[in-house]
Amino acid sequence: MGARDRRRGGPRPAARARALPGALARALRSRFARIRRARLSDLGRSTLSYSLGASLFMGSTLVVVSGPEIFDYLGFGGGPGGGCSTSLGGYTGDASADSIPENFLGYARDAGDHFNVPWEYVAGLSWRETNHGRIADNAAYPGLGRLPTGIVYGTANPAGAAGPLQFGIKHPVTNKTGGPLGDAGNTWGGEADQPASERTAAPGTNGQWFGVDGNGDGRVNVWDPADAVHSAAGFLRYWMDRGHSIEWAVGRYHGSGQGGAYQQAVSAKAAQYSGGDFTVAPPNGTRTDCSDGALNGTAVEKVIQFARNQRGKPYVWGGVGPNGYDCSGLLWEAYKAAGLPQRYVDHRWTTNTMFRMSEAKRVTWDEIRPGDMILTGRNGSGMPTHVSMVTGRRDGRLMVIEAYSSSVDRWAQIHEHEYDSGVWSQPEFRTIVRVSHLFPADDSAEEDAVEQV
Repeated sequence: MGARDRRRGGPRPAARARALPGALARALRSRFARIRRARLSDLGRSTLSYSLGASLFMGSTLVVVSGPEIFDYLGFGGGPGGGCSTSLGGYTGDASADSIPENFLGYARDAGDHFNVPWEYVAGLSWRETNHGRIADNAAYPGLGRLPTGIVYGTANPAGAAGPLQFGIKHPVTNKTGGPLGDAGNTWGGEADQPASERTAAPGTNGQWFGVDGNGDGRVNVWDPADAVHSAAGFLRYWMDRGHSIEWAVGRYHGSGQGGAYQQAVSAKAAQYSGGDFTVAPPNGTRTDCSDGALNGTAVEKVIQFARNQRGKPYVWGGVGPNGYDCSGLLWEAYKAAGLPQRYVDHRWTTNTMFRMSEAKRVTWDEIRPGDMILTGRNGSGMPTHVSMVTGRRDGRLMVIEAYSSSVDRWAQIHEHEYDSGVWSQPEFRTIVRVSHLFPADDSAEEDAVEQV
C-alpha cells in the first residue's frame, strides 16, 4: 500500500473484512453492537491542546472505546520488549519533533501491524500529544501556576488526562476525573493502572475501558507507552472498521473533528514519517520488568511504586502518611508497604537511624541501583539530615524520588526527578545505603540485577 493510499485512510472496508475470519468479524460486531454512536456533543471537549504552545499537546478526549477482548479476537499477543514496562518523566535529552525514540517507534509499528492501521498515524498521535513522551513533567498553566502535565506515573494534567497518549483517567489519588481546566472523563476505563486480569468489562462499557495491556506485562497502565500506543491504534481501527477514513478517526481521537488543526497536524506528521523523513532517537523512559534484570513486581519495584503513588501530596515534617510525608517517613512507609520484615521497620526510620542501621549496606556511586537511599546533610556534624531514594536512570541521568520540603510549590514537594537538579538541590553528600537485600530471598532483586536503563 502506498503512502498516498495510507494518508487517505488505510485499507478499504472490504480488504479489512477479508483480513478477519468470518467468526471473528461476527464476534466483533456482536461485542460492539451496544456501543453508542458518536454525538456532536462529544466534539470539541479538549481543553488544553492549544494552550501550552507547539510542543505541549495535552488533554485529548477519547469518546468511544473498546476493551481487552479485541486483542483476543485479533490474536494480539503483546508488543515489543518482551513484557517490559516503561516509566516516563524527567526527560532531559533532545526532544526534536523530527525524531522518534526507538522504543516508541517499535510500539507504533507493532500496534500498526496488529490493528492493520498505518503505523505512521499511530506515531503521529504520539507526537502530537506529548512528542513521544518527551514533554516536561509540569507546566505553567495560566491562572493555576505550575501543575503536572500527566506524563509522570500517578499524575494527570488539569483536565484529567494522562500518559503519552493523554487518555482521560480516574485520578489514582482523588478517585475523580477532570480538573480545573475541564473533564476528559475516564476514557481509559477502570483504574489508570491495574492488573490486566481485572479488565473484564465488555468493550465500550459506559464509553470506557479502552485501555489494554499492549506489551503483555500483566498490567493495563496508562503511563506505560506500550499500553497507551496500542490502545490508540485500537481506537483508530475501531472507527475505520465503521467505514470512516483514518483522518476522520484522528479528528475523533482529539474531539475537534476531521479538517481541524489537530487532524491536519497528525496527518502531515504521518506523511513525513511515511516518507522516511525522521531520525531514531535513543529509547525514552526507564524500563522495568525486563528479562535482563526484572524489578517490576519484586519488592524493590513495590517500594518505588508506593513512593510514586504519594506524588502530589504535601511534605509534612514528621509525616508518615497517608496525607503527607517527610523524607524518611516516605521511605519507611514505602519499605513497610513492600513487605520488609517487621524487625527492620519496628521503629520509625529517621535519617540518623538509617545512617546507623547495622544491617544496611554502604554502596558507592558506581554500585548504586534502584531502591538505594542517598543520605545528605546540612550541618557540620557529618550526620545526615535528608534522604532521597534512587528510582533508576533516564537519558543516563540518575533519578530519585523524595519528600523534599514544604517551602516549594505543592507539586514539587513529593516528586521524582533528576538527582540534585532544579528546585531539588541537595545538601552535602553523606553516604548511600541499601536495604533491599533484607527482603526475603524469594522476593528481592538479585544482587547482580541489571540496573534500570
